[in-house]
Amino acid sequence: MDLPSRLDQRPHRPASRNDFEIAILCALTLEADAVDHVFDHHWKKDGITYDKAPGDSNYYITGTIHRHNVVLAYMPDEGKVNGAVVATNCRLSFPNIRLALVVGVCAAVPFPRSDSTSRVDEIVLGDVIISNGVVEYDHGRMQPEGFKRKATVMDNLGRPNQEIRTFLRMLKGVRPGRELRQAMLEQLSRFKTEPKLDADYPGFENDRLFPTGYRHATDGKSCDEGGCAQPLVKRRRLQQPDVQPRVHIGLIASGDMVMKSSFHRDIIVEDEKVIAFEMESAGVWDVFPCVVIKGACDYADSHKTKGWQRYAAATAASCMKAFLGEWVPSNLQTIPAPAPSSSTVTAELSTAQPAVVTTKTVVFCVPLPVNPRFVGRTQILNELQTKLFDNDNGKIALVGLAGVGKTQIALQLAVYVRDNMQDRSVFWLSALSMPSFEQSCRLIMKQSGLKDSDSKDPKAIIQDYLSSERAGRWLLIVDNADDKSLLFGSDEVTECIKKHLPQSESGLMLFTTRSRQVASAAAQCAENIIPVLGMSDQEAREHLGKKTSSSELNRNEEATESLLQRLTNLPLAITQAAAYINENQISIATYLDLFDNTDAVQLISNHFYDDTRYKESDNAVATTLLVSFRQISETNELAARLLTFLA
Repeated sequence: MDLPSRLDQRPHRPASRNDFEIAILCALTLEADAVDHVFDHHWKKDGITYDKAPGDSNYYITGTIHRHNVVLAYMPDEGKVNGAVVATNCRLSFPNIRLALVVGVCAAVPFPRSDSTSRVDEIVLGDVIISNGVVEYDHGRMQPEGFKRKATVMDNLGRPNQEIRTFLRMLKGVRPGRELRQAMLEQLSRFKTEPKLDADYPGFENDRLFPTGYRHATDGKSCDEGGCAQPLVKRRRLQQPDVQPRVHIGLIASGDMVMKSSFHRDIIVEDEKVIAFEMESAGVWDVFPCVVIKGACDYADSHKTKGWQRYAAATAASCMKAFLGEWVPSNLQTIPAPAPSSSTVTAELSTAQPAVVTTKTVVFCVPLPVNPRFVGRTQILNELQTKLFDNDNGKIALVGLAGVGKTQIALQLAVYVRDNMQDRSVFWLSALSMPSFEQSCRLIMKQSGLKDSDSKDPKAIIQDYLSSERAGRWLLIVDNADDKSLLFGSDEVTECIKKHLPQSESGLMLFTTRSRQVASAAAQCAENIIPVLGMSDQEAREHLGKKTSSSELNRNEEATESLLQRLTNLPLAITQAAAYINENQISIATYLDLFDNTDAVQLISNHFYDDTRYKESDNAVATTLLVSFRQISETNELAARLLTFLA
């Protein structure tokens, strides 16, 4: 595995942001400085800038590392929320990212607990930890007997995808692991050319580990200044003449707290078998296929200092570059299709097939960013998984009022399939209108490597492709299928969506709709219709807490309960209320007073920004519900009269 001989000097210059496949995210400036230093080339030096999508607040640096075009994204601060926001924005601007690397510094577990899947040696400061999974250790409930982490399948972060798992398994091998470390050390030596990065090894005498439970003597002072006098724990590796960083692969704990307690560190290590602690990856994990690469700068105890951060950031960046030296780019746009045989040519000419797949691959084509603040809906998601994948029902419909959360549930299912079913593609079609449906088809064509054709409708190309064996196994989500005539046609509407939907034994379909009639026709069986109601009281409270703040809910428990009752636990209404509260910096009690003593209809007619909904959708609750009423009026005049009478 001779790295230099395998790598081209530089990949092709990206034509647009769509050509970037690797994203690197850093929370601290010193982390980003270290990553920036290992770039082989910066596209800005060529006078090329790729800018970003409207609404994206991130700042990026683009360039190359080995064979990869990479984008470095800066975070405004530490923490899971910042990680989720930056990753979500990055997905808007760079929609074809295949791998996100969270790179920087972490707190290490000095003596990890071994488990059945990994063998981890003693860890010293400067070593690098690569994640094979992330544990969100602060996600749970505070019970009277103490904190209890949520540990159900739906509450836990998913495992890495198959490509990442296979790659990490390879790196655990003796020769690949040794050569990864050699490449890392070679890159680390080059940091000496930039003194401003201050990435020199701080010295083994400054690598101090105190016994578990021994607290730092004086806050605000170093161990020497404060008088930390407890004998240090003996370290085998620090007694060696040349202490060089090693690479460890294992579980990483991620949470919003800075871990500075060796006592609590060891409890979590015993329960979760983690080998490091950090603060951002849990937010990134649900947005991108993700690997964490971080250098150990302290031992998660009260004696932590910042003296090791720059060296640890350098070792992490060096390991990241060695990692990318072995990671294979997809090059989907540059690999030509194999030359067809004469019989193949004859078959293609006879069927007039203009769309040719350049390479067969699993595709995740979803136009909406993952919602990092999604809560609850466990029962519906479990029912969806059972009916679609266990019982192999071909078509399922989610039916419910506007704003009840059907699209967000479908989005969570899509992410579940992406993370847990690596042999199944996910495609998304918008049924808001025929133009939006055709636009969705064009997006699927682009991400599936299908060539456009002037002689064939994109809708027909996608129908033919998904109906063929070339597409493999897939889940197709048909979202916002609310207009019965648009979906199935009528005397006035002849161009309908149904005639463009694929037929395949390898495919499954999920429809989301406000119409029970559409649900019944789409699912073709009453058992395959899943009603979506408002959130439970607990889910609604948690949803509001994630959109505002938990402390605000605790200060106004009575007002919170009253407001959620008035909003009937409707997710869109809760989101809009939270947006108004945040924008105007008012309390929940003040908003409740406005709701009760002013025009409530006008209050819920305010528009607000929500990047997890379609841009062409109207976010205002009143407008959304009015659209639902108009659709009821068109399909069932008697029901509409009854609703008017009840109002």
